[in-house]
Amino acid sequence: MILFRFSIFAQGLRVALTALILSCTPSCSENHAIEAYPIEPEYEGPVVAWDLPENWAENPDLSGPMAGSFHIKTEEGPKGRIGVMPFRESVSILEVANMFAREIGYGILTERSLAPLLERKTLGDRVFEWVRMEERGGTGTGRSILLALFRQDSETWLFPFIAEKELVETELENFSAFLESTVLRPGKATIQARPPEPAPSPPPSPAELEGVPSWDVPSHWVTGKSSSMRLASHKVYDEEGNEIDFSITSFPGDVGGLLANVNRWLGQIGLPPTDQENLPNFVSRVEVAGLPAQLVEASSEDQALYAAILFKDDRSWFFKMTGSASLAAKEKEGFLHLLDSVSFPKP
Repeated sequence: MILFRFSIFAQGLRVALTALILSCTPSCSENHAIEAYPIEPEYEGPVVAWDLPENWAENPDLSGPMAGSFHIKTEEGPKGRIGVMPFRESVSILEVANMFAREIGYGILTERSLAPLLERKTLGDRVFEWVRMEERGGTGTGRSILLALFRQDSETWLFPFIAEKELVETELENFSAFLESTVLRPGKATIQARPPEPAPSPPPSPAELEGVPSWDVPSHWVTGKSSSMRLASHKVYDEEGNEIDFSITSFPGDVGGLLANVNRWLGQIGLPPTDQENLPNFVSRVEVAGLPAQLVEASSEDQALYAAILFKDDRSWFFKMTGSASLAAKEKEGFLHLLDSVSFPKP
């Protein structure tokens, strides 16, 4: 007996159709019945069918854009998370990887830092973009994240597998067989997929903000695109392939306060969170545009963070540089010069 599950999405409504296909040998009776569950022809959402490994089971409750959610049955109970996520849009593997990277202690991935983690894997007649990330930062759980991304027509299908490293290794063959068994039909209805953790509400775009400051950027910093999230974006590279990322962002309010922001950034470079008592180990005073601000400095084995937090007129301003520890140390002087150059327009 083979169980197939068809998961259908239409205007936020999920309809699950389950068909049991009874198989038999030639000696079986020819009078066996086959039940059919038709899909309405006017339905325009995506459809996915799969064949589950025997030691996998479905999770009863789905959330957000998940078309399927599974766990692995073990003697110690259910373990791991495997999902099926349809995107009704073209998304890059870099965007997808960054949705999950923070969960296991990575900082913001770039195309260069993602490259060693990325491969293309052929399963049957399909080619998947395959990303494997191991937990960093010594949080102790030893988790591993395996992301398989498949593109079909204008749609993207993501299959994330999150579990302890040993379990991922054990289930690799089953995971590959599961991917190969899937039958995917793209849909016409728009589906917006969400990352596992909700992102903060974006601030107004630079054009909408009043009182945007000016600043001077070191001449060798490469200018990137600004956006509603970033008022400025720059990259720095060296001859050894190291890279750092610099950004200026602004949000209303204090965005959780100093300790919350410092701990979020520590996690991005693979460090454990700190507490109020030990916060001075990472934070010192600095002036930005003649106003008191906080300078945050931290480094792990190979990543470093330099950031300034300025609270002005009920808004938080973040000037942040992260990336290769060796390159960031060389660029610290340029970062501090940039802070010295910040100037807000006079009222």
